[in-house]
Amino acid sequence: MLHAALQVFYFTKNGELYAMNLTDCRVRVVRLYGVNWFGFETRTFVVHGLWARNWEDMLRQMKSLGFNAIRLPFCTYSVRNGTLPSSINYDLNPDLRGLTSLDIMEKIIAKANELGMYVLLDYHRLGCDEIESLWYSDEVSEDMFIQTWLEVARRLSKYPNVIGADVRNEPWGATWCTGDPATDWRLAVEKVGSRILEVAPHWLIFVEGTYKSKLEVDSRALYPYSLNWGENLRAVYECPVGLPPEKVAYSPHVYGPDVSRQPYFSDPDFPENMPAIWMQNFGYVRASLGFPIVIGEFGGRYGHGGDPRDRAWQDKFVDWLIQNRICGFFYWSWNPNSRDTGGILKDDWLNVWTDKYQNIRRLIEACSTLENLQP
Repeated sequence: MLHAALQVFYFTKNGELYAMNLTDCRVRVVRLYGVNWFGFETRTFVVHGLWARNWEDMLRQMKSLGFNAIRLPFCTYSVRNGTLPSSINYDLNPDLRGLTSLDIMEKIIAKANELGMYVLLDYHRLGCDEIESLWYSDEVSEDMFIQTWLEVARRLSKYPNVIGADVRNEPWGATWCTGDPATDWRLAVEKVGSRILEVAPHWLIFVEGTYKSKLEVDSRALYPYSLNWGENLRAVYECPVGLPPEKVAYSPHVYGPDVSRQPYFSDPDFPENMPAIWMQNFGYVRASLGFPIVIGEFGGRYGHGGDPRDRAWQDKFVDWLIQNRICGFFYWSWNPNSRDTGGILKDDWLNVWTDKYQNIRRLIEACSTLENLQP
């Protein structure tokens, strides 16, 4: 079982995540071998699969496979007091009967804590139907966005396994380093992140990339590669997030041919051309600047339907992560019902895609052999 919330403090240094036990000041490295378990961000207002399985059984299965972390996406209304979930088989999950969505989220976090599993909270959607372009919308104002985060932090930061806040999923309409407070994601993270840290000072702030930045406007010839939503961290070199650097982890989203139709997937040199692209888009943030990188999402069908090139892409990406000692990730997804990627689980919500899992397992095993670095 992990330390009590008031006894743990998460921080970063030299490209790694750390946890300090405030009782004895012992420090340990934190490596996140995670999965995305989605559903709270949808109109079911709860993680998916509870119509087919018991929720605790799925947590134990994740743990048995070597995963030690879960990214929990949510939307504004799933973390409101009084919101009731749907699509739960209460014969399989009798202890969830009568609980609100937020009650169930807290129950999952508490059980994950018992199992020694970290949780990253991800504000995935403002409404619960689509990924909006910014951190505010006509439906959810910036102030409502901030207040929602503060309410979530007040309730859930008492759990020591909650490592932090992924401030906003894939702000694809935002810019970076433009100085426009209406669109500049870096400025928004500083504003929102500082408020979150006032309530949960022991948390980390996870920062996704954008789709555009000042650099794309001024220097397209220098940055010819297309991008995925959440992948673009090219402007961090010029404009890092202005929060205390020890509280920030950068968290790009990276996808292959099953999800995005990028021209470089058709390059004759594919997949050998990919490492240079990953390094330019986000890898340099750790390699050259020393900030930690935690991959917030990557995944695909791995040859089980979809684009046959996806298997080679995922193999090469895991190779690259191992070579660059990037040992934090959340695979998309645990769920099999992700339309373009599938999941770790097959459609029966029970059995695992063995070959897809074994590729991820290579990364877990390689990272587990690294020395327990001290800051």
